Amino acid sequence: MSNIPTFQELQKKMANFNLSDYQATICKNIKRIRKELYEEYKSYYKDNNLDNPYSSQSVAELLGISYEYYKRLESFDKSKPISIKIFLKVVVLFNKDINDFFI
Repeated sequence: MSNIPTFQELQKKMANFNLSDYQATICKNIKRIRKELYEEYKSYYKDNNLDNPYSSQSVAELLGISYEYYKRLESFDKSKPISIKIFLKVVVLFNKDINDFFI
């Protein structure tokens, strides 16, 4: 029972909550995972004369956003925070567990 937080402990945790920290981590991991997928399948797409869908340009197109906006997401531009809709679309597109973006 000692692991059950009190209201005051939770209140303190919420007072120290910083959304930018989470968004920065998510965006950093989007870039990392995209690059891993790009490299993993690079030879397959090249050998089959196909465009790599994990290039930043292709990912932006698949997400329905501009390339400039996508690059700002990967570099975490505080003026353009990632929306939950775009984030969930990335999770589905990359076929990864949502927790992979928070580590």
